Formats: sequence, structure tokens, C-alpha cells
Amino acid sequence: MDAAQDIAAVSPAAKSGAYLIMDKHLFKNAPFTHMHFCFLGATERDNESNDKGNASICDAPALTTTDPSLKESWNKNWATVKSTPTDFDSWEELLRMIDGQDGGYGPEAPASNVVTMRTVYDAFLGQFPLCFGYWKKYSDLEFMSSGAQGAVEIFERGVKSISSSVDLWVHYCSFIMEHKRDDHGAIEQILERGAATVGMDFMPHVFWDKYLEYYEQKGDHVRLFTVMGRIITIPMHQYARFYQQYTHLLGSRPLKDLLSTEDYSKHEEQLKERSADGQEHPQMSKEQLEQEMRQLLLNSSALIYAKTAEETNKRWPFEAEIKRPYFHVKPIDPAQLLNWRRYLDFEETEGNVERIRLLYERCLVSCALYEEFWLRYAAWTRSQGRLEDLNGIYIRATLMVPPTNPSVRFALAMLQEERGETDLARQQYQAILQSLPGHIEAIVRFANFERRSNPQGVAAAEVVYASQIGLDTIDELAQTTIVTMYAKFLWQCKKDVDAARAIFKTGEGKFHSRFYFSNYLKFEMDQPGEDYEARVCDVFEQIRLSGLPENIKNDYNQNYLDFLMEFGSSAAKYNELEAQLRPVPVVVGESSRKRAAAVEPNEYPEKIHRPEEAVAGLEVPTGASAVAITPDSQHWPYSQHSQTSYGYAPSGGHPYAAPNGTQWS
Repeated sequence: MDAAQDIAAVSPAAKSGAYLIMDKHLFKNAPFTHMHFCFLGATERDNESNDKGNASICDAPALTTTDPSLKESWNKNWATVKSTPTDFDSWEELLRMIDGQDGGYGPEAPASNVVTMRTVYDAFLGQFPLCFGYWKKYSDLEFMSSGAQGAVEIFERGVKSISSSVDLWVHYCSFIMEHKRDDHGAIEQILERGAATVGMDFMPHVFWDKYLEYYEQKGDHVRLFTVMGRIITIPMHQYARFYQQYTHLLGSRPLKDLLSTEDYSKHEEQLKERSADGQEHPQMSKEQLEQEMRQLLLNSSALIYAKTAEETNKRWPFEAEIKRPYFHVKPIDPAQLLNWRRYLDFEETEGNVERIRLLYERCLVSCALYEEFWLRYAAWTRSQGRLEDLNGIYIRATLMVPPTNPSVRFALAMLQEERGETDLARQQYQAILQSLPGHIEAIVRFANFERRSNPQGVAAAEVVYASQIGLDTIDELAQTTIVTMYAKFLWQCKKDVDAARAIFKTGEGKFHSRFYFSNYLKFEMDQPGEDYEARVCDVFEQIRLSGLPENIKNDYNQNYLDFLMEFGSSAAKYNELEAQLRPVPVVVGESSRKRAAAVEPNEYPEKIHRPEEAVAGLEVPTGASAVAITPDSQHWPYSQHSQTSYGYAPSGGHPYAAPNGTQWS
């Protein structure tokens, strides 16, 4: 009888049926892995929210071409991305072929061309939303096929997906300025949106040049001067150039052309009322007044320039170490990761909330695949009391962090539970277990989620544990841990000692794990009763017959002796065990004793009698007065995993270490 059959025999939850993982269509609002979409039109795309589900890539759409080799290459590459959506090279080849479809994308183009183009771009950008250049290419094709409104829709999707892209905002603003040149309200609105989003970037000069270009072409020098005054306060790479432009404009035009009527009057009154020793200055001429006013503005801007230079120089060392500010699927070298951590530390110490937010957004383009930075961003956001932003951060994280790193999905599930969205939280756990069968932390978290939120409480949690037993996709070490955690749950949460003992017994003769035996032993030692000695001794005997390494067995054997001394009822049993464990004395000569002395003490188990010590007449410690079970042997085996490693399998494998230092799956 295997473990699943054993548990089915003793667990009411298992008898009620295995816990079924939900079908894919139920993941509508529960993204947990990279998303892949196949949309057919702007209306359908527009109805999709940021919570798009885990839709599979559809079958290959038709490519308009008469070249058989292109069709063959098209089908081959589409099959590749369908089976391996992260294959960037195959996606690039598909997009290249899209650009060369017969008939193009003009008014006379076949309708199927547009459908195919949208299908490919939506699927690709669902997988790689941080590739800003492809949003620009997509908008160009939409403009050719459906006009300006279609292009605007793509730009809007793009700046929502990668809001920190200065280049994408520049392209968007340029498009609006070109195609809505008479709609000054729309132009100023998009420029202000861009300024609020990327204006404080360290390399925003191309955006600010575009902003200034608009007012220069319009001939609005008052707004031009106002925007320049705003720019010179921002620490950035080209801060000195913008200051030179500011001072040049200030010295080359009359002040009434640069200041609003209100600002001009305010400065004029300030100068007229300036006094020395309480006496008013003699009446100044208009030329003198303007000269004094211009000098006042220059002096004020010089102080601003000095402060901006200081703030820029603080950030320059961090910026100089950023070698890859864009997204790429390849890992980032450790030095750059360390630089991002230190840069974030610096900005958080400085305390400018907008600069901190922008730096996180920039960091999460370069480091999008690293859950460490998403979790840090979420923690900072919560510290600012911006709980309404947390959901969006976690959802974006689930789209980018590889599904083999489920930490961001755990965080999203906890947030959804906190917000009362228990159905969505449940879908997160189910999705993780579908992607990572037997993932111990997911099972434990899922069970405790059900315990907290389900009306049936403990019974619902028991179903989660029981459903994971005996699955073909779960290896023996994971099964060992699941059985152990299930038994502990029945004992400590359900308070059902008999059920817990029955689950522990299903592992006898099958599991060879220190984690399993330590918890089983602790369980029996905590249960009083007339058969107390027999039950505990039975576990010790199971350990002696197990496949555990000999050094670990020796530790347990010494604990067994201690137990028999303190709680046993038979001296004969104690003497028999001691005789079995006591090594045969040997005569150790002088040279042998010297060699033994050179051996590191750690090479011997701590509680094993040493022959050379006996010969030398040394007293051998008998061990602790009670059974010693180390905390590490009782606690969850995944308690010290790292969340900072890159890629689909952190630290070169499963992130949660199993008992005895092995890997679960």
C-alpha cells in the first residue's frame, strides 16, 4: 500500500475526494505566470484589464505570403513560441516576418494582415511588456491600418506597461504634437503626463527638449521660461546645459516677455520696496528696474544651480554603474544588482517620495525578473500608506518574475486575503500548485489560508494536505515533508492525536528523513499515557532500522539511551542497547594515540564513546539529561531560503531546502 492509499484509509478528508486544481478558465483574475494573449481587435483589447488571465498562445495565424519557405519558417517559429514562450529569438523572427507581409497595412491591405499583426504583437508584448521599442513599432503599424486613434490606444497600453521609458513618452508626445497640432489642450496634457512620470529621470533631456520645442514653436515665451525654471531644479545628466539655456533666455529677451503679468508685478513691487536703513531707494527708471529684476532672477537661479549640481553629483556614482538600464532576459551581473540596492538605499535615505518611486520603476525595468526588488518596492509602498497601489505592483510582478519563484504570488495572495478577496487569493495558491506540484511552502500557506478564511476552517485545510499525498508529480522527499506537515497540522490545529498518529505511521518503513523522524518523535514524547514508553521506543526502533546516515543514527541512539535511563522501566533493555552501541575496546599504542590526537574533534559524533578516550582514562560525557531534538530538525525546512537569486530556478534549484540539505523538486 502506498502513501496515498494509507492516508485514504485514515483521513476523512482524503475519503471525500482529492482536492481538484481549478481549470484554466478560472484564472481570469489571477495571473501567476507570464501571460500570452491572442486578441483580434482594438475593442477586445481595450476591454482587457491589467488583470489579464493566463491565456494560452493560440494556433498560428495565417501569414500573407506566397513564399513557401516563409510559411514554413513562420509555422516553425510559432510552434516554438507556443511551446516555449520565453524564446525571444523566435519572437523576433515572427515580428520580422510580420513587417514583410504581402499587401502591407495600408487602406488596401487584406484584413487578415491586420488580424495577424495584432495577434503576434499582443502575444509578444503580453510576454515581454517592457520592450518599449516594440510598442513604438506596434503603434506605427496600427496607425497605418486604423489611423491615429488606433496608434494612441497602443501608446496608452505601452506607457502603462513601461511607464518609466523616456523614449516611449517622447515618441508618444511627438505623435500627439504631429497629429493633433491644433488641439493644444491634448498636447499640453500629454506633455504634463510625461513630465510627471519621467521628468525626474536622470537622463530625461530628450523629453524636456521635446517639451521646450512645443512652446518655442508656439512662441509662448512665458510658458517656455516657466518650464525652464522647473527643469533647472532637477538633478540630471545635462543639468548644466539646461541652466545655460535658462540664463541665455533670461538675458536675451525683455522680462515682460518671460514673466506673467502677475509675476512681473510681484518682482517689481519687491524691488520698489527694498530699503536700506529703513529708507526707500530713489525712484528707479524702467531700465534700472528691469536690470535689477534680471539680476535678482540670475542670483536666485545661481543658488538653484548650485543645489542641483550638488544633488546631481550625489547620484552620479550610482548612475555611472548602471550598465543595462533596459530590460533583457539575460541575468544582470552581481555588481549591478548591488549598485541598484545601494542606489535605492540612498534615495530612501534622502526621502523624496517621487524620486524614490521613479527609481523603483527604473530598477524594475532592468531587474524585472528579480523578485527581490518587487517585494522591496511593495514593502516601501506599504510603508508610505499607499495600500491602493500594492495590488498593481504585485500583479505586475507576477507577470515578470518566473513562476518557479512564487514569492510574489504568495505576497499577492496575502494582500488579496487582507482585502477580503478570498476567491482571488485561493486561485493564486491553486495556480502555484498547478505550476509547481508539491511545492511545500505553497501547500502549507494554502492550508493555513483555508484555515483562516474558509467557513469549514480546519476541515478545508485538511483537504488541501490530503489532496497532495501520492501525486505522481511529487517526489519522495516532498511527500515525506507533506506527510509530516499534515500530521503536525492534525495534532496542533485540529487537536486530533489519533489522526495525527495514523498519518505519521503511513511513513514507517518508507521515509528516511530526519525531519520526519524528529517530528514523529516529538509528537509521541508529548503524548502521555500508559503506553508512553512503548510508543516512544517504537519510534526509536524505526529510526534504527531506517536508511538514515550512520552519524545521524548515532545521535538518535544516544538520545534513545538517555530516554531509557530517565523514562524506561527495564534495566535489561538499557543494558542491551548500551552493549550494542558501545564500541569494542582496542589497545592504542603511542604512535596511534598521536595520530588520533591529530584528528579534528568534529570528525567524531559528539555523543559517541571514543576508544582512545577510554584507554586514556578520560571521562566520557553521557549526553543531555533529556532527549535533544534541535530546533532546526523540527521547524519548516524552507525557513532560510534566499529570494535574491535570478532566473527560473533560484540558487541553481528549488528555493526551499528539504531535510538533510537535499532538494525537493
